[in-house]
Amino acid sequence: MSKRSRSRATRKDQTAVRSGRLRSWAFPAIFIVAALSAVVVVALTVASSPASEGVKATRPVLGDQAAPVLIEEYGDFQCPSCGAFARTVEPQIRAVYIDTGRVRLAWHDFAWIGQESRTAANAARCAGDQGQFWEYHDLLYQNQAGENGGAFSTGNLKGFGDTLGLEPTAFGACVDADRYGSAVQADFAKVRKNGFNGTPTFVIGDQRIVGAQPFEVFAAAIDAALATQ
Repeated sequence: MSKRSRSRATRKDQTAVRSGRLRSWAFPAIFIVAALSAVVVVALTVASSPASEGVKATRPVLGDQAAPVLIEEYGDFQCPSCGAFARTVEPQIRAVYIDTGRVRLAWHDFAWIGQESRTAANAARCAGDQGQFWEYHDLLYQNQAGENGGAFSTGNLKGFGDTLGLEPTAFGACVDADRYGSAVQADFAKVRKNGFNGTPTFVIGDQRIVGAQPFEVFAAAIDAALATQ
């Protein structure tokens, strides 16, 4: 794991607790000031976003599209705290809230750690072309092995597709062409605009959670949002 410093959620991050873990990215000062001075409530963005070669990338969303509460997750596939959330807390959220039709989860790429973050994000979008974004998402987090050390090399990314039974020719061509590279970069541009500076970051209703917080923190925010419906 990198020795990059990990930042704590600010007091204005309404549901973040001191014990939480997160990865922090050193934005230029203007963005850090913005992140510390206000809680940003992110608008729902499920519409398509620009991608390479004029491709339109649909926002990956898990759960019933009619679910009344949306969780927006901003993550990096190389981020260890993101992986911890995906492997431990997210399954609880899925079982209690998503599978019961009350919550949906939208993914935003916050690919800042390095090139393998971006290539993994593109590959996950490519898997989404075959209806398996979330399965690929899970597989990436199950196979984290340090940062920018080859765990998410092109060969490994294609191998993960084989594990899921993806059609290899179409998937390989998508990975090689970096088909969704611009969509990944567009998500990162929105992260910069919103002033987010830690992964993972979540927006639930009017609350922002930073870091791999315990399930109870997410449950409280979700229940509060459900109570307003």
